[in-house]
Amino acid sequence: MGHRSAIASHRSLARPHTAMSSSGVSSSSNQAKAESPDISINHIDEYVELLYEDLGERIRGSAMILQVARNPDNLEELEKNEACLSALSRVLREDWRKSLDLSTNIIYIFFCFSTYTKFHPVIVQYKIGSLCMDVIDYELRRYESMRNEIDVRKNPLGSTPLSAKASKEKLNNSSDDFLDLMNEERPKEMEPPRRRIPELKQRPKSGNWSSFHSSMSSSLIKSQILNSSYHEALSSNGTQTPDSGMSSSGDMKATSNEALDRNDPKVKKEEIDRLNKQLKLFAKKQEQLLRVAFYLLLNMAENVKLEEKMRRKNIVKMLVKALDRQNIDLLMLITTFLKKLSIVGDNKDDMSDLNIVAKLPRLFQSGHSDLVQVTLKLVFNLSFDGSIRKKMIAAGYLPMLVMFINDEKHHGIAVKILYHMSLDDKVKALFTHTECVQMATDAIILNLNSKVDLDLIALCINLSLNRRNAQIMVEGNRLHSLMDRAFKYQDGLLMKLLRNLSQHESLQPLFIDYVGDLARILTICDDESFIVECLGILGNLSLADLDYSQILQNFQLIPWIRNVLLPGTKMDDLVLDTIVYLGTCAHDELCALLFCRAQVVLSLIELLKAKQEDDEIVLQIIFVFQQILRHESTREYMIKETESPAYLIDLMHDKNSEIRKVCDYCLDIIAISNNEWAKRIKLEKFRNHNSQWLCMVESQQHEDNNEDYNEQEEEEHDLNTYLRGEYLDNCDLYNSNQTNKENEDNDSNNSNNPASPSNSTYGRPASSFARSQDLDDLYNMSISTKSSQGSSQGDNSFIFKSNKSLDADCLHEEFLMA
Repeated sequence: MGHRSAIASHRSLARPHTAMSSSGVSSSSNQAKAESPDISINHIDEYVELLYEDLGERIRGSAMILQVARNPDNLEELEKNEACLSALSRVLREDWRKSLDLSTNIIYIFFCFSTYTKFHPVIVQYKIGSLCMDVIDYELRRYESMRNEIDVRKNPLGSTPLSAKASKEKLNNSSDDFLDLMNEERPKEMEPPRRRIPELKQRPKSGNWSSFHSSMSSSLIKSQILNSSYHEALSSNGTQTPDSGMSSSGDMKATSNEALDRNDPKVKKEEIDRLNKQLKLFAKKQEQLLRVAFYLLLNMAENVKLEEKMRRKNIVKMLVKALDRQNIDLLMLITTFLKKLSIVGDNKDDMSDLNIVAKLPRLFQSGHSDLVQVTLKLVFNLSFDGSIRKKMIAAGYLPMLVMFINDEKHHGIAVKILYHMSLDDKVKALFTHTECVQMATDAIILNLNSKVDLDLIALCINLSLNRRNAQIMVEGNRLHSLMDRAFKYQDGLLMKLLRNLSQHESLQPLFIDYVGDLARILTICDDESFIVECLGILGNLSLADLDYSQILQNFQLIPWIRNVLLPGTKMDDLVLDTIVYLGTCAHDELCALLFCRAQVVLSLIELLKAKQEDDEIVLQIIFVFQQILRHESTREYMIKETESPAYLIDLMHDKNSEIRKVCDYCLDIIAISNNEWAKRIKLEKFRNHNSQWLCMVESQQHEDNNEDYNEQEEEEHDLNTYLRGEYLDNCDLYNSNQTNKENEDNDSNNSNNPASPSNSTYGRPASSFARSQDLDDLYNMSISTKSSQGSSQGDNSFIFKSNKSLDADCLHEEFLMA
């Protein structure tokens, strides 16, 4: 990625600077600026020397260097000052636990570098990104531990939650050695009698300090010791020293310990309120550190490899945990970071496992427009996953998202998310409990542009598949408005919506008034996609009140239909919907007669030959045949004047189950109506069944012939286990030397066949019906009947096509081959 433009970089840099300064991000930096208005890059060596002094001086020195780094013109010179950067990275690595101000200032300095891609190697060189993640992880765990311990104070009778214990343990393990002093055992001495003592404003001269730790949580004590600048800025308005800050905290704790009467709910409530206020002030300062650290990592995540390293160090978990904060700027940054990470599948799965779905509704209700917009974009990225969509529905996202439809700023992204949710059939029904259907439909009707918003129309198309949603869409004369708009602009997507509405049987009568307009548009419109949807509506309207033959004749649709059915002239969707429409019309006997006389059936047969690989077109064509065969007036024409029965026999055993089902129905009608075709159909069914059985036996025989007979000399008179049972009971074995004898005496076949494979050659059985009269009947029928629709295949397959006639020799050769 190249160097950013100066304007873009300046904007990216200026946003956090302004917000942080106004929120008191670095009171020390503001103080330094006030004390030393002449801060300049020329005095950088003096500022670096302060980093080697005590804590207060290190904070002041880092604040001055920050003022220098905030000027983009100084970054190149700072990059070359290796002593400065090394000192900053060392102080941050060693002292970041001691002061929030110090950590914030130094990370802020490197953040200024991160706003330019050319300076990213500096951050990588000093491993600031990894250190930032350590800081973030520690601060989040410390805050969580404080909250858990305050919760324990609210419920002293309850046990400490496991999460609080674990957080405390991790915090103690990662803290410096001097923090262990706070965990020393308390002196075992008598506590003074419990009495209510007014809280003092100044530190008492004497008191019982043995119970010092009992009045405050250990995490709050640590935070006050570690963050002296916190009291400097917030408790003492930045005028006290770190020591005075600790002293004031000691005063509060001592007086609180003396004033706390555990039996007095009022005092207990006041104490808890005070602790909550302290935690809130601490969190406010801590959130500035988190914000600048997350922002630095977000800038560095432009590099895919660095982003992957962050993922391995659980950056997603940290971001999701920080979503509980209240700072709007921090939440916007976190949500933006999550949105960027969510496009990676592993990150998305991590977010789902961390139950991010439960944390986002709070952001929707924040009232901050920019935060809501970023949150919606994050939800949109997550909504591509079906399992996450289910969690969103369970969490009540649907009503919240519907509210954003009428919001001009959030309308577009909200409709996209709702579209994703409408993909699930079970969720479509939930839209009926909201105002989404009415609002979306009205938005389409009231749109002044010629084209409707694609996301909105797509949402309505999905919702219209639900019957109740479809009923809502047509209420209030909306169907008329939708039809007018569709015809006015010849909008194919809007007509697709109307086509979905026409699928519902209860709504089909409403479309009768528009049948003439739909039929007329077919011959005058040049937009094939629009015509496809019009045909789809006409194909759905299977109504007894419609005179289909009159429609075909009045609008001269027969020539147009025959032209569409010519192979290769129109797109397949138009051809398919035309055939569907023919199937609907053929239900009417007059239309069926019209199709026969106008040679539409012959056109369908030619199309069937050309499109035999397209299952959907083949299925719809044979459905038209079924509709025509149902009428007595057209059945004779179909059987005797067309080749449709032969093609139906060909498709009788198609791999598509729906095609087989329709073919069986059509062949049953033909067999009932014509005895000659009945015998032919019976023979073809028999041949197909027998050929499959013979192929199975032949495959078994081929495996037997490949065996090593030299190893089976002792068992040469034994038949294969498979042949001992079903094979011998149902089949005849033929020996090449005894064929004539078997033909003369069929009753003694089994006794004349040698059992030893070494002395005989196996032949294929005639059929499983060899000892019945069925074979003789079929044989005699084949001699007396000649048809151009017979079928044959090679000598070994026994699968026949319907383009070869049958004769006695062929039948004898194929059924009795040895």
